[in-house]
Amino acid sequence: MTNSLKAAQEPFATSLSMARASASLAWSIAVRCTAPQDQLRVRCLGDADIARPIGQLEQGEILLWLAAVSPSRDVAAGEPGTLSIERAAKVLDAGEIDRMGRFLHVEDRMSYLAAHAGVRLMLGRLVGQRAEALRFQPSEHGKPMLVAAPVEIDFSLSHARGAVAVAAAGMPIGVDIESLREIADMDSVCEIVLAAEEREVLRNAPAALRSRLFLRYWTLKEALLKAAALGFTIAPNTVIIDAGPSPAVLSVPAALGSAAHWRLIAPAI
Repeated sequence: MTNSLKAAQEPFATSLSMARASASLAWSIAVRCTAPQDQLRVRCLGDADIARPIGQLEQGEILLWLAAVSPSRDVAAGEPGTLSIERAAKVLDAGEIDRMGRFLHVEDRMSYLAAHAGVRLMLGRLVGQRAEALRFQPSEHGKPMLVAAPVEIDFSLSHARGAVAVAAAGMPIGVDIESLREIADMDSVCEIVLAAEEREVLRNAPAALRSRLFLRYWTLKEALLKAAALGFTIAPNTVIIDAGPSPAVLSVPAALGSAAHWRLIAPAI
């Protein structure tokens, strides 16, 4: 067996629990629904290959897969909850393979591969179809939608260098993930992302927490805009949220409907 074939069969993505992911990642989920927050439940998958049956989504249930993505030599073969390059690549279509190849850095290609394979494996189990047979089409503003799905389901995916998140639910959903890091040029970035009252909260936060708090705001807002399928046609600084321990939407532009119908989920900081 050639070295390239051996590498393809080695694992490169490892499933993470929500608690473990939160140590090094900022991740957030947004859904649009009328159910109270306490009636929502997140089921975090611990199997990267999603080999076991998932079963039907219950009302108010959110399916989530979080994973760390590393060069294959950094992931032990046989470790529970891992996904191999070979397995992941087999389920992507030609268009996805082409887009993956356009990333300049191997770390970005691997994160793209894990996210797109992960969403196919998850949705395939949910709708009872082969992962590689699923077809997608973009919405008006680019959010991928599952074609000819036998059940009402929405999904979202996100990948940053070294990490991925995939989520699905029976309601509009968005997910976003970022690696925790120091944010350079915080003031100018905040003008674009945060409303005035949010910038004030950030200024009053301890200096050591500001980058982490900014990433919490960022992932919460991007998850919401993904769920709305409007993306950045809506300026993120026009969405106002409480990024506290139990995040909540305070105000949104009219295009996003009622703020009372948005629910946010994110780990505590």
